[in-house]
Amino acid sequence: MSKLILQVRTNDNLLNLLAKSESAAWIVADDKVQKITHVQIVNFPGTQMIEGIFDRNNSYCLDNGRLVLKFLDGRIVNCSIQFNAQNPVHYI
Repeated sequence: MSKLILQVRTNDNLLNLLAKSESAAWIVADDKVQKITHVQIVNFPGTQMIEGIFDRNNSYCLDNGRLVLKFLDGRIVNCSIQFNAQNPVHYI
């Protein structure tokens, strides 16, 4: 299985997200959900992110179709990521 990383950009506090091992609800393409292997949750300035393994078994969709991302083995790392588009969801 090839690696597909779901990268999202958030204003939420990364330490709080790491403590819960989840991130807010995101609009994710239906055809991508089963292919996602890892997540990167990037802070708004793009200077830090949570890297983790996508927890497919515990992630879930809300009534509005948004996916609540659950992850395993998360850690915060420094980074330098620029989001050039307004869409906060990227697949890499």
